[in-house]
Amino acid sequence: MTAVEEPTNCPNVSAIACQYASAFQKFIRSSPLPVWNKHQTSGFWRLFTVREGRAPNQASDSDSEQPKIAELMLIAQVCSKGVEEDMRSSEFKRMAEALALAAASASPPLPLTALFVQDHLDISNAAPFDAPLFPIPLPKVVEGGNFEDECKEPEGQIHDYISNLRFRISPTAFFQVNTVAAERLYSLAGDWASLGPTTLLFDICCGTGTIGLTLAHRAGLVVGIEMSAPAVADAQRNAEINAIKNCKFVCAKAEDVIDSLLKEYLEMPAEMASDISDNASDKDIDDISKKSASEYGTQGNNSSVSTNDTKIKGDTIAKETEDLGNMSSKSPGISTETNELTENKKEENIMERFREVVVIVDPPRCGLHPVVIKALRTHPCLRRLVYISCNPETLVANAIELCTPSTGKVEKVKGRRGGYRHMGNAGHARQRAKSMPVSEPFCPVKAMAVDLFPHTSHCEMVMLLER
Repeated sequence: MTAVEEPTNCPNVSAIACQYASAFQKFIRSSPLPVWNKHQTSGFWRLFTVREGRAPNQASDSDSEQPKIAELMLIAQVCSKGVEEDMRSSEFKRMAEALALAAASASPPLPLTALFVQDHLDISNAAPFDAPLFPIPLPKVVEGGNFEDECKEPEGQIHDYISNLRFRISPTAFFQVNTVAAERLYSLAGDWASLGPTTLLFDICCGTGTIGLTLAHRAGLVVGIEMSAPAVADAQRNAEINAIKNCKFVCAKAEDVIDSLLKEYLEMPAEMASDISDNASDKDIDDISKKSASEYGTQGNNSSVSTNDTKIKGDTIAKETEDLGNMSSKSPGISTETNELTENKKEENIMERFREVVVIVDPPRCGLHPVVIKALRTHPCLRRLVYISCNPETLVANAIELCTPSTGKVEKVKGRRGGYRHMGNAGHARQRAKSMPVSEPFCPVKAMAVDLFPHTSHCEMVMLLER
């Protein structure tokens, strides 16, 4: 049996997170609802997450200096199965009061920006992307530990800073927890990508847009691809917050759209590219980025974050993710003159607007989908790829498919039923490489480990592949 200890004196957990963990532990011990038991697949309280947002200009080089936390989000994950709504509402109110009181009574007071509850009914540790998520109003604490009748309107997000850019972070959006080290990681990836004003950069698995936005000033145009609708809403908003106009984001699975996007942008008429990267307004950039996933042969993933009827102050997640669905099938911002070009004229203007096409991928632990690998491997314009990996095993497997020389003909791999069941990731990759269309392989040039998770066995790996 695995035991979970208190985070006291753990070097990877901040003092603020430890204080909130202690307050939450004290609360659930007084709750009539049980803690989740994975073996019995029963219980109510499952997981408690603390997300911190630094104050600006906190990227200090000092290893001993702790960054100042300006905003903080708490997420309580529960399993509501079999629990009546009145009981849930009562416990959520008590939880909010306990956490707000802990924040106000600490010395100095702790930041507390947003509180969310996520309802996860399955037995898996990780909640599905569409698990219901709703904000909890935070009570105002007055002198004597009492509460005002009115609660603060709940915030829908917090903000953090990387490379002097401000990033909005919604509850389920991926964002590196070690932001100081992430700055160095993204800078290294940008250096190895050798970006320039004539570079078209594809940021695959872009999340909230951190990599693409931090490198946008080095590239001509950045196209981000991400399947999480809330994360894409954050990415678009982050581009607006930082006045970055040469970034566009597509909400879909990379394996469903990468091939079509490569063809679209690499066969773009000169007038259109110029209009996008030089003269487009904020609205134009936003509209152009809202290509519907159906235009690329898929419905994509436009599910918004579920909320209750409580209004989230400012731009709500639901509002912005809903905007992702209002996508037109044509790209506005193209001049009438361009639209009226004859077919011959268009062919003459298929240009070399982007002399270099570079891809940066930062996939989850399972690695890149085989369809994405095939599209990257077989497109002749892609000459440089920077792979950021949190799992060296899947990095090796993906590199096998990207770098194995073609045999001269495509082999249709056949085998005994269930013959590959006991193969590892690398074995499966070798089998898939046999059926890869004839194409020029990438070559691994260099790799470097970046320690984003000190005091653990995990690290990020950055690899440069060229051909």
